[in-house]
Amino acid sequence: MTHHHPDIGLRLPDGGGKGITRRVTATVSRVFPDRYDHDGAEHQHIWIDDLKALDDGPPYDGEVFVAIRVTEGGIGQDIPFQVDMPVEMQGKFIPADEAYPGPDNQGLPVLHFTHAPVGFVEYEGETYE
Repeated sequence: MTHHHPDIGLRLPDGGGKGITRRVTATVSRVFPDRYDHDGAEHQHIWIDDLKALDDGPPYDGEVFVAIRVTEGGIGQDIPFQVDMPVEMQGKFIPADEAYPGPDNQGLPVLHFTHAPVGFVEYEGETYE
């Protein structure tokens, strides 16, 4: 099932993703069952925690909301995430005080644009771009 929601401000006027590029390892802490429509594309939502930086950025101790574009230039398929499993990803990170709340995120920082040309997701030996 897909839920439709208005634009929640994750894109810049030039079409690029808002935020700074981050590459992290983390643990999946929550998986949402339905896709959501943002900016005309369906997204899969998860929460991650226990972030460790694989770049020059700092680690992050709390949970982070992740929006993974599936359709319209996204990764093309849902990822079969399971809670407590490790994941590596790269995308655009938006601090909580700059992120807009959405249906599955009421105040967490956001990692989005986890697809080519900026990001990717590596999970269970598969790379999704």
